[in-house]
Amino acid sequence: MEQKKISALKQWQEFTIEYFQIMMGDKKNLLISLLFPVVAAIIVIWIAGENMFVHYDGTKSGSFVVVSAAIWGGLFNSIQIIVKDRKNVKRNYVAGARLRCYTASRAVLQFFLCVVQSAILTLSYIGVSKIYDNELPEEGVIWGNPLPEFFVSILLLMYAADMMGLLISCLVKKEEAANVLAPYILIVQLIFSGILFTMEGLADKLSYVMISRWGMEALGSIARLNDLQLKIQMEVPTVPHEFEDRFDATSEHLLHVWAILLIFSLVFVFVGNLLLHRVSKDTRE
Repeated sequence: MEQKKISALKQWQEFTIEYFQIMMGDKKNLLISLLFPVVAAIIVIWIAGENMFVHYDGTKSGSFVVVSAAIWGGLFNSIQIIVKDRKNVKRNYVAGARLRCYTASRAVLQFFLCVVQSAILTLSYIGVSKIYDNELPEEGVIWGNPLPEFFVSILLLMYAADMMGLLISCLVKKEEAANVLAPYILIVQLIFSGILFTMEGLADKLSYVMISRWGMEALGSIARLNDLQLKIQMEVPTVPHEFEDRFDATSEHLLHVWAILLIFSLVFVFVGNLLLHRVSKDTRE
């Protein structure tokens, strides 16, 4: 019962150091986590890069690939980190440990992992510019350069996906269940992003609780999708192209989207921590 006397800050520091050592010790998994955005960036450049920033269709498709990669990368980062440590979590909780400190330690270090991954994935935009000589927007929506805005948007999206994975890891009791859920979650996110299908009625309302929707809004706004021609307009200029509010390239809109993605992350961490308290009822040895 002595552990109860340890301050919350001290306990968080201990859990953070412990988790850092675990991350550094699992070099194979860490290498995969760092190689994933490299592969994703190459795919973005190779598959979608030629038409990015050339016309609306190509830029929208490229943005969708980036969003898909960011969500999958975030989920992969965290969907097993707590469930595979569940026995240890229960022992710590029974001994008096604060689970919020445990959860926070994972959330903080995952953020720094997402920073590195997002920076690598953002390089795909530089690759598109250099390899195909496609011109990025001259200015960012908020800052003078769009690249920092792409980075922040990818980071907030990837971290929201990471914290979603953390929530799932707190919810399930078996690693196999987490592995099964991951692809289904990704599929739902991509379907309700509003890119593959037109969202109407209930589907449109559901899309508002999908981080994929907000990720697309952020990247599309920075890419100035509303200012780009449709592919068909390059041959038939009279074809109409309606303005889309979701891609409004204003600082107010982009900051609003960033705030929503940040709120998603905070909610996922909070709910995940609440769910983790059920570990006391876990009857497994």
